[in-house]
Amino acid sequence: MKNFFGPENPGGEMPQIRIEDLDFAKFRRTLRWILLLLGAVFLLRALAWGLSFYTDLLWFEDLGYRAVLMKVLSSRVLLFAAGSTIFAVFAAVNLFLAYRFMGGLSAVPGAKLPPGVQGSARQLLILSTIVIVILGALLLGARPASRWETMLLFMNGQPFNEIDPIFQKDLSFFIFTLPALAFVRSWCVTLVAGTLLVCVAFYYVAAPLRGERFALQGRVKRHLAVLGALLFLLIAAGHWLGRYELLYSQTGAVYGVGYTDSHVTLPALGFLTVVAVLCAAALLAASFLYRRNMVFLYILGAWVALNLVAGSLVPMLVQRLQVEPSELARERPFLSHNIALTRKAYGLSEIETRSHPARGEIDAATVAANQGTISNVRLWDEGPLLQSYNQIQFFRLYYDFLAVHTDRYIVEDTLRQVMLATRELSAEKLPEEAQRWVNRHLQFTHGYGVAVSPVTEVASGGRPSFLIKDVPPAGEIRLDRPEIYFGLKSLDFLVVRSKMQEFNYPGPNGPVYTSYGGEGGVVLNSFFRRLVYALKFADLNILISGEIQPESLIQYRRTVQERFTSVTPFLLRDREAYSVVADGRLFWIQDAYTYTQRYPYATPWERRFNYLRNSVKAVVDAYHGSIDYYVCDPADPLIRAYQAIFPNLFKPMTEMPDFLRAHTRYPLDLFTVQTEMLLQYHMEDPVVFYNKEDQWSIPVQSSFGEAQALKPYYIVGRLPGEAKEEFLLIQPFTPSNRHNLVGWIAARSDGDRYGERLLFRFPTGRHVDGPNQVEARIDNDAVISEQFTLWGQVGSEVFRGILLVIPVGDAVLYAEPVFLKPETLDFPELRRIILADSRQVVMHKTMDASIQALVGEGPAIAPMVEEDQALIDAGAPSGPGFEGLERIQEGLQEVVGKLQELLQELKRVSPGSNERQGAAE
Repeated sequence: MKNFFGPENPGGEMPQIRIEDLDFAKFRRTLRWILLLLGAVFLLRALAWGLSFYTDLLWFEDLGYRAVLMKVLSSRVLLFAAGSTIFAVFAAVNLFLAYRFMGGLSAVPGAKLPPGVQGSARQLLILSTIVIVILGALLLGARPASRWETMLLFMNGQPFNEIDPIFQKDLSFFIFTLPALAFVRSWCVTLVAGTLLVCVAFYYVAAPLRGERFALQGRVKRHLAVLGALLFLLIAAGHWLGRYELLYSQTGAVYGVGYTDSHVTLPALGFLTVVAVLCAAALLAASFLYRRNMVFLYILGAWVALNLVAGSLVPMLVQRLQVEPSELARERPFLSHNIALTRKAYGLSEIETRSHPARGEIDAATVAANQGTISNVRLWDEGPLLQSYNQIQFFRLYYDFLAVHTDRYIVEDTLRQVMLATRELSAEKLPEEAQRWVNRHLQFTHGYGVAVSPVTEVASGGRPSFLIKDVPPAGEIRLDRPEIYFGLKSLDFLVVRSKMQEFNYPGPNGPVYTSYGGEGGVVLNSFFRRLVYALKFADLNILISGEIQPESLIQYRRTVQERFTSVTPFLLRDREAYSVVADGRLFWIQDAYTYTQRYPYATPWERRFNYLRNSVKAVVDAYHGSIDYYVCDPADPLIRAYQAIFPNLFKPMTEMPDFLRAHTRYPLDLFTVQTEMLLQYHMEDPVVFYNKEDQWSIPVQSSFGEAQALKPYYIVGRLPGEAKEEFLLIQPFTPSNRHNLVGWIAARSDGDRYGERLLFRFPTGRHVDGPNQVEARIDNDAVISEQFTLWGQVGSEVFRGILLVIPVGDAVLYAEPVFLKPETLDFPELRRIILADSRQVVMHKTMDASIQALVGEGPAIAPMVEEDQALIDAGAPSGPGFEGLERIQEGLQEVVGKLQELLQELKRVSPGSNERQGAAE
């Protein structure tokens, strides 16, 4: 067999470099420029970091969370220092040994070296080695610093008091300890491998400097063999830790340890651990006992071969030939583990299951017994209501309603479900001539007020009615502080308390101005601070503007999402922060989650996490910008760990003011994840689960040819068997690939019942229409279909809202609003309310009329006669404060002209249909 290092080097020597061919002067110049460039880059990065850190420090101090920033910073610095020091010491010791083993780089006796080369070459080699060690220390120090959260969770881990079924360890080991151990091992592999490569390079370059050929022999070979043995020991540790990683395996029919993992892969990893240790010992022994270096290749080849056979080939063959032909029998106990732990990971095991009769008919007695539910049936959808707000409540072009939120309020001692939206400032919509720095950053600083509408009320013309409206805000809910300095939209920064008066709201006699009296923002009380922020935002005006005074405040990170994420990047926030009017002020409530991908045996959700808890509710004051974190699930071990890391960040839920606690709600994202996981994991029997005998799906509703999933929705309703109405989050279910309903789940939000979830199953022998089937019944109703067609022909766009499935006592009610929108204006009007039960579909202008029709006390469909002229006049919003009336009137004239042309065309093409002509006219 040929020698690995080539036939011309029978002693194991590698190809050599020729020292006389090296240009040391050029190398020295190149190294100097590299060092200068690295120094300049380092200096610029240090200045940028210092600027960012100083402004972050001021921002965190303003919020009262300086300790949070310093905890993160100190942890990163300590981990960076530890990582850099360990690498520098380890590499320096090994390079010093290499230096000694090479005789201090002195020439060997008899060596013929070019004059003057020896000293220069030695200096350059030592300097280059020092630079490499420093760079390596910086790189390897940065890795632990970036994993500060992993290391802090390891040091502050809390017990789960739950044992995994395979290794019998508390789950905290897998969530807090195992990630840290895996990271440390991986980092050590980089440490040893990097040092090994640097030492090999040192030996390879140093040998010619001494006038000898590089060869793996003697002390050089033993030194490198020791490093190789350390590497094998770390590989052995990886095999051993890999045993625990099998709890996240995706081999076979189950997520987690399956039959093949348990009976083949797990023992194989133990065997490979022993093999790696033996390889380390063999490597050391070979370096002392054998002159030939081929033995190193034999050791490495044996390890690779055993890894392929034991780690891949054998498990694959067992899975294919032994498990798959009888998969259910072999995987059944492991399916049980997956089902049980997945249900725990997502909180599904705490859901209470009840039966629901799903009675098909809504009668007068049911309506009378559930009047609170009926009176809160949601008619307005978020989309149409948002469009309406932006037409009749925006008042100026620079105001925008960005999102509609659902909540409940006590109005006149009655629980009312409402929808509300904040009036945010959109400074970019100011006229072009007003796009001045002073206007954008000093004068137009905040949004103003909210629009609040009850979900069940419709004003004249199909518009929403209001509990709060207009500017200044007026209505049945008190709002004394309507200014929104911290909300959903913002410029990069604003300066308040300047010499410039701030625009507050458009008054009847002209603009009304104000000056910020809150506490949110960093004081610009020195030239240095103004200089720092001018650099941060690349805006010279911050430094030179004469409008800024010592008491001025600069506000940035003003959106709720930015503030939340900046303080607690380790928490996952809900998709939306919702606004609350309470105590005469405006607040934002942001639900937040602890999460991990490390919960054993639990199936991941969309590959993002496999454990989720709504452990925190953050509250942001819309005027002052303060943010408070309240722990609403103290039993969660993850939030307890974060509380140990940041002891002054979180508050108990009991400290949340009562006027805010009344508006907390079960979060939408958590409920969505739980309901999607419940589609499969309501099946607790492994056989049923494996065969997917009772697979569920999210209902799909189709109207006008468009299909969409029925997302969870909030309602005020009374659960079967309960005494009063409450705020609920609802999701119906259908069987997989079927349209009938099989049940629904409700999450409770009020009082001591907060967080409870009830799953109601319908009788298996009874058909209950699903949303798609109800939509089909609506589409097939000849009268309703004709009215929709007629509305479309006279220039109005007809679209139907979300079909809600509402439990009413022992029955099920279906409700769907119908909106009309002029072609020339995004201004939908709620014109009809469709209700349905198992017997019939009814459609009227008001909820009361639709209910009466449903219980048999009126006609099923409202007549169209009264709508004839109204439809032609539709789309002209009016009312106090409505802007752009001239533009709307022009649009109306164009619509009317098109309607007249259409009527003439109808008469021409259908001369025999007098009834149709009359209806069209």
